[in-house]
Amino acid sequence: MFLFKKIVTPFLLPPGLFVLLLVAAAIWTWRRTERGGGWTFLAAALLLWCSSMGATAQWMMGRLEAGLTIPEAPRADVIIMLGGAAYDQVPDLSGRGTPGPGTMERMVTAARLQRRLGIPIIVSGGKVFSTSAAIATVTRRFLIDLGIPADRIIMEDQSRDTYENALFSKQICDRSGFRRPLLVTSGFHLKRALFCFQAVGLAVTPFPCALTTWPGQPKRWQHFLPDADAMAASVAALHEGLGLIYYRMVY
Repeated sequence: MFLFKKIVTPFLLPPGLFVLLLVAAAIWTWRRTERGGGWTFLAAALLLWCSSMGATAQWMMGRLEAGLTIPEAPRADVIIMLGGAAYDQVPDLSGRGTPGPGTMERMVTAARLQRRLGIPIIVSGGKVFSTSAAIATVTRRFLIDLGIPADRIIMEDQSRDTYENALFSKQICDRSGFRRPLLVTSGFHLKRALFCFQAVGLAVTPFPCALTTWPGQPKRWQHFLPDADAMAASVAALHEGLGLIYYRMVY
């Protein structure tokens, strides 16, 4: 029964449910002798299934995270933490707004590093849209709640994308005399971030967090079932790949 539940459940929820609906549409179309339309529906079902498999997400994320390592004894005079998303108006324990999952992972890693190294944190992340709160503002409140002294947190709340993260963080480092920044961001985002910091002329030591792949990672049967989280990971990896191509063309 447990195995049956694990196999059936992915097809009762999107995207697996949509895969079944597309297959049903293909069969219905074939029965009406419309062969071309049936193959189109079936191709769409296969594309949706493949893009939502854990095995696909592992492969795509693995290409972005390949070769990344955690520095064992980093030497740095400042931590640069890149923000991601935030839910900026939801009620929270100490105010309004919470970091999104990716930002939360980066924030926790930055806080752990700060407690270990005792160096300041530059929290980089502004308003992506004019009606939203700056990501750095929300993250700063959480860092203080986690015990990081307020005077050890430097806000960079103007940037709207990764390139501006790098540009404005460099300006802070130049003004404050920081020479050995430690860059904290998600593993899948690190290659694009490093490209941007190199483009603005700031040398950093990369410190990836929230890694999801590793050499020799096994693929089990459940990794070939449709899964919403896997599809989100595949979309995130595709976004990073396209973003890196765009940044290399523009910068």
